[in-house]
Amino acid sequence: MRSGSRTGTPLRQRFRFRPLSTASLAIVWVILWGSVSPLVIVSGILLGYLIGVFFPLPPMHWQGRLRPVGIAILISRLIFDLTKSSLRVMQLVLARKVNLNAGVVRVDLLTDDDLYQVQVAEMISLVPGTVVIEVVRNPRRLYLHVIDLIADDAVEQVQEMSYGVESRVVRAFGSRQQIEAFDAARAAVGTRPEPLEDPELEVEET
Repeated sequence: MRSGSRTGTPLRQRFRFRPLSTASLAIVWVILWGSVSPLVIVSGILLGYLIGVFFPLPPMHWQGRLRPVGIAILISRLIFDLTKSSLRVMQLVLARKVNLNAGVVRVDLLTDDDLYQVQVAEMISLVPGTVVIEVVRNPRRLYLHVIDLIADDAVEQVQEMSYGVESRVVRAFGSRQQIEAFDAARAAVGTRPEPLEDPELEVEET
């Protein structure tokens, strides 16, 4: 049986039109161009299809389900965080003496799922003042570049913020078993003695 190059994907399946992934890539293309002209839309669809043909992604097995209440909470909290962080960044920019107090903080995620890890990383990066600079798959880990680390418990605050995002993502898209597993892992983290003794968890100033 013929296969598609190194991936071993059957040619018929490889050239199959995938509406969801193609539409997603086309939307990104339109956003990048900042135009909804017919040429941009058609070229985005074509580009999305060709990317799926020549750079096929591995299948993602999602075991969760959409939870409308969780999604509403996720979006509303994101808007709140965006507003709060934007005001804080504006305050830092307008200050006479600029001292960003920036550093790199490591956060170990509690869920073992590619989709949730990507969602958490994207939502954290959307908030001004915090950027994911590295994603580690095994173990599930994020490295965040964060500004305004002035409090004594600044690292713990960043970690709690990340766990909050992860919790809302799981409650918006996860199964009941995944939510229960996250809650159990979160409770276990809360009972660890002196969680910041690991030197890798300390802030690395930049």
